[in-house]
Amino acid sequence: MTTVLPPAVLEVERERGIYGNTRIARDVSEFDHNPAEALIPQIPPQVSEKTSERERQGWLTVSPYLEPEHQLDLESINTPNQLLALALTHLQAVTPDYATVDYNAAFNWEAVMSQLKVLSVAKGYRWKRQSFYVVEFRSKLKQDIDVDLLFRLDKESHAEATASGGLLKYWYGVADSERRNLATCLWRSKEDAVNGGRGPWHKQARAAIAQMYEMIDVHGLRLTIEDDVEDWSFGPYH
Repeated sequence: MTTVLPPAVLEVERERGIYGNTRIARDVSEFDHNPAEALIPQIPPQVSEKTSERERQGWLTVSPYLEPEHQLDLESINTPNQLLALALTHLQAVTPDYATVDYNAAFNWEAVMSQLKVLSVAKGYRWKRQSFYVVEFRSKLKQDIDVDLLFRLDKESHAEATASGGLLKYWYGVADSERRNLATCLWRSKEDAVNGGRGPWHKQARAAIAQMYEMIDVHGLRLTIEDDVEDWSFGPYH
């Protein structure tokens, strides 16, 4: 999956700011980031208010990558998956210790589910109990890694996973003082996640693990959202 090799040194502000809240990319030509600049705090470029053709066609930004090949085609998924993908544009870390705290405590799930409920009502859709597949990827980077390679492997792997289908959200943080980090992706199903990780870029990413990481810990979780979004829970995926 995409989180086999997250670009852990890139600044989380890209996801917390404009990138995290902008549902549809507007001008993808301006967002080809240089990984060598990733250690320097940056202010995201302003996004034009003009509606683009891709917005009208229903393409959703679901990761820090804004180019067309990284966007989710909302027409390719059904209504509950569309609604969850839209709600997940509000996903943010709520603690600087997200690399080590419990997964459920790392993010603003209350706000995400509140938004999901609002979107469901606005759509006239009654939410029925449904489960989704989540990948929790915790890691510790080695020192003096090849940041350019890390960035490229992650970006190309994400495009690969997006093309495969069913990837609703991809988020990664920034490594802490001990080079630990958290990345996560949410999928329509485990089958989608498995298929999304079959491509050649994922193969290269897996081959580079020993070169990049002191430690990785990957878990598959089941996110279950109850009827009418009245409750939700994370548990092991069996």
